[in-house]
Amino acid sequence: MKYLLIFLVVTASPLACQVPVFRYALERWQSDSFRLQLIHRGEAPAELSFEPKHLNLEFESLNLEKITPNERFSIIGLEKVTEYPAFLLHPPESWENNEPLVFPGTKSTLESIIDSPLRQRIKDGILEGQSTVWILVEGTDQTANEAISKLLNDTLLEAQKNIQIPEGVIQADQAGKVGEDINLDDVLRSSIPLQISFKIERVNRNDPAEQAFLRILTANRHSPSEEPLVVPVFGRGRTPGPLLGSSITAETVTTACEYLCGACSCQVKSGNPGYDLLFQTDWQEKLQSGLVVIDKSLPTILPSLNDESLPSQESPADKSSLKSYVVSSPKILLLAIPVILLIGTIFLLKKSN
Repeated sequence: MKYLLIFLVVTASPLACQVPVFRYALERWQSDSFRLQLIHRGEAPAELSFEPKHLNLEFESLNLEKITPNERFSIIGLEKVTEYPAFLLHPPESWENNEPLVFPGTKSTLESIIDSPLRQRIKDGILEGQSTVWILVEGTDQTANEAISKLLNDTLLEAQKNIQIPEGVIQADQAGKVGEDINLDDVLRSSIPLQISFKIERVNRNDPAEQAFLRILTANRHSPSEEPLVVPVFGRGRTPGPLLGSSITAETVTTACEYLCGACSCQVKSGNPGYDLLFQTDWQEKLQSGLVVIDKSLPTILPSLNDESLPSQESPADKSSLKSYVVSSPKILLLAIPVILLIGTIFLLKKSN
């Protein structure tokens, strides 16, 4: 027992790592999977069947003429399908809402579900080293669109000047040169430039090429058509959720930037608010990392969807807005554990003598 305590004292170390949240999520978090069901009667059109590749999506084709009534009853959202063929896109469990998104069963719709120009630009920005890509979904009120665009641009430029990379981050090619006494969580897993940089992508709410992605991006929640929406995206396509432009302030944006660029606490991903989006890319190949992806998470202060500002027809999960932060710091506990273990070790050593 005394040797176990000695080992724990020697190996005990703070759980936090110095890699920024946005980079930790990119290099270490696997994207949650969606499930796409093609619902049809008779033979399915060949153009509507495919095998997902480099896509966080599972696909299955269901012929209603060949399944039992009980099997039909088990298909969530089937009652919403009025024309065949049709697609049911089931979100990951992390959405905390199992209601699928219903789409018409056409080739163009399938292509828009799988990928879109906006997603390509988001992915390119993240892989170029952008800390976060801020999506501005334009409303019909052009004055509001321009006001939010200016606020975002001015605030993000200021944040880029003032926010610093946490000290102690180790480049992948420098790990062996630093020494053996390092925390591997502080080592980057790719050669993508580590920088504080933000990008704004504007998209028209009525852009036909983005209709499927906009429903995914906003978790299919409705908002006033005149209102612009702001949605930050980071990591492998994860977002805390959208906010109405009228609720956005410079302080809100700055706080979010400071959090996403701050040191990661390495907790469990599934315990954090926010949800993953659907992206078609081989993240591991793009990151050029052969290391195992570790499923750890971020602090619970990750801003999440503001359900009050975006009413839904379904019952929304209890989430907070970007303005709502609960700072949870385990530093006192982390410092206390080694001290307690050390006292216990000394006590057992004296007792054994």
